[in-house]
Amino acid sequence: MKLFRLLVPVAGLVLLLAIPGKAFALQDSGLVRTVSDDVTIRIGGTLQPRVTYASDLDAAGERHDRVGFGIRRLRVRLTANFGERLGVFLQMEGSGATPTWLDIRGEYRASDHLTLRAGRFVGAQPRAYARTGHAVIDAIDRPAISDMWASMTIGGDGRDYGLEALWNTPRWEVRGFLHNGFNRWNYNQGISRSPATGGIETEGIAFSAAATHWPDGRDRLEIGVYGSMSTAKNELTEIGRVGRNYVSYSAHAYWGPQAGDQPFRMKADVIGISYQEVAPYDIENFIGASLFSGLLVAPHVELYAMGEYWYGDGGGFDKTRQVFATVGGSYSLSALLGRPFTHNRIMLAYSLRSVETGKVDFGDPAHVVMMQMQFYF
Repeated sequence: MKLFRLLVPVAGLVLLLAIPGKAFALQDSGLVRTVSDDVTIRIGGTLQPRVTYASDLDAAGERHDRVGFGIRRLRVRLTANFGERLGVFLQMEGSGATPTWLDIRGEYRASDHLTLRAGRFVGAQPRAYARTGHAVIDAIDRPAISDMWASMTIGGDGRDYGLEALWNTPRWEVRGFLHNGFNRWNYNQGISRSPATGGIETEGIAFSAAATHWPDGRDRLEIGVYGSMSTAKNELTEIGRVGRNYVSYSAHAYWGPQAGDQPFRMKADVIGISYQEVAPYDIENFIGASLFSGLLVAPHVELYAMGEYWYGDGGGFDKTRQVFATVGGSYSLSALLGRPFTHNRIMLAYSLRSVETGKVDFGDPAHVVMMQMQFYF
């Protein structure tokens, strides 16, 4: 059955290749086929195999070491354009036990600058999380503070169901995203069934907005802010089994957003969450900061270092503080061929995490060593 589920979407792509039309052309990312005068289809994919060594403490304080191979991502992407105004984007993840649809997005380009989107996709959120695409992540994994934000708000894959308006110019991008507030909720019942059934129950909805500015080109300085209010009270926000409203926010400043953009790069992020008071618990606040630097020691080699700090206070619990540190490098096979630095790479990283306590404690930290190859087309 699992094999059948995997073969179905693959067979669909094979049938698509057989559609009469003009030949495919290889682009910087994906294969493009012109089906008719006003319909084009682009197919792309990503494979990220990795090997990992990890050493951490269990709940009893005993250390355990693990080493193993795995596939971080196996992605298939399909983008279809119907004339100049309509588009569809689909992305499937196949590295798990069963393939799953990550992105199912339709969009209408109302003007040269305004695009309206609907479906399940990456909307307005902190820049350090899923708005940084999987193929251009600097240090194999996204900053730990952005992972913490996702696991405490909308969920780990960073997608949600909703509607978004996107205003885009060469120097500005502004997003407004009205969404469910929990990416597993998918209500689709009609009037023939009880309106109170179907999908994952949430109590409200969320609105998120983000603005980004590039003063002088998108490969140079980038600055931006994000803010969100959620009344969904999903299970990720629960305290004492009671869901909470929250406000989240972020700000970032990047000099060279992607590897290869600048000989020397720096990236700074701040991300915060504030949960409402739910008796008998107080207001609970979390804030994290991340600083990344990268240096091109050769046109195809970048070395990098990143430090992060995460702090939590309130909710009736002790204060929590954690520090994360990562060093590593990227060797770009695609840059050797004159293609974008981030497409095909071999990446190596060493990370450590302090013990989660009321004070920063490196007495017995967790360690992770990881090597990953990336094949992107």
